[in-house]
Amino acid sequence: MKHVAVWRCLAWGLVFWLPGAGPVSSSTMRAQSRDERAVRAAYVYNLIKYVEWPAPGKDLTIALVGDAGTGEVISQLLNGRTREGQTLRVVQPVSVEALQGCSVVYVSAAPESDIRKILERVKGRPILTVGESDGFARAGGMVALVNTGDHIQIEVNLEAVQAGGIRISSRVLGLATIVHSAAKGGDGR
Repeated sequence: MKHVAVWRCLAWGLVFWLPGAGPVSSSTMRAQSRDERAVRAAYVYNLIKYVEWPAPGKDLTIALVGDAGTGEVISQLLNGRTREGQTLRVVQPVSVEALQGCSVVYVSAAPESDIRKILERVKGRPILTVGESDGFARAGGMVALVNTGDHIQIEVNLEAVQAGGIRISSRVLGLATIVHSAAKGGDGR
């Protein structure tokens, strides 16, 4: 439980520390939506600190697929930041083929058929796949940031992570719910 509180503090600290992370409109709904997107961006930033790629480059490219609003917030908050000497580059690719050169693929609000195409295209590659839909990890994604009421739950599909040759720190795994691909384990847990 202590680790969950630490992650929440890190996430919210990043949200309030980064310029432009606060609400952008007087509309409560838009402000809440932006805040949730900013929290997700903070989760992504903190998550990648605990991930090791087999052949890290000088840049760490994060591809955003799906909801343009989420992409805009993640790009605003993460593009140009650094992680262990690597510069984060946030891109919004126009095709599934363009995902091949990325380190992270973040999928937000995409139809299930698109999610499956994306996951199939990057399967077995050292590309960290992160999504926000409830069944993302069970569909073969590596990490899902699932909204569960008033907080975000981290789900990790270890088979997908290992197949991609990526290592996720035990610190993250200790906070996460480990799930299995739906084809292997019935309900995926």
